[in-house]
Formats: sequence, C-alpha cells, structure tokens
Amino acid sequence: VAAASPEGYAAIFDANGVSTLRNSYDALAQTGRLVIFGFHTNLPTVSSTLSPWHWLRMAKGMASMPTFEPMDLVLSSKSIH
Repeated sequence: VAAASPEGYAAIFDANGVSTLRNSYDALAQTGRLVIFGFHTNLPTVSSTLSPWHWLRMAKGMASMPTFEPMDLVLSSKSIH
C-alpha cells in the first residue's frame, strides 16, 4: 500500500473500524482525511439475539479503539470525519 503512494493518501474511507483505524490514519498524507463510516470489525458474527457476552465484546472493542491527539491532528494537518 505504501509503495502505491509513498507520500500517503489524500483520503481514506474506512468501514472496518477498530482493527484498521490506526493503519488508515498512518497511511494519510499531510492534509489527508480519514473518513470513518462503519465499525464492521466490532460487530458480532451471529445472526441470533445478542447475548451479554456479545455486548461486552463490543464494549471492549470500542474501548480499544485508537485515540488521536488533537494537537497531532493540527500539526500534521490531518482530519478525521
């Protein structure tokens, strides 16, 4: 992926969420935009009613979501939408 755009990407659209956010952000060019429109990797894979364990797993996934420092966003001129 880095070989295709050594300077980084102007925009990345991430539908996976927790498992890919950090890599998506790191692949942005300066002034790049990360557009998050889903959290597919945090959803359960069952089609029946969600048990309390599924809810706990989803909460753990949200708690482990990467954070982005506001000052880093400003200094690198990157944005997250």
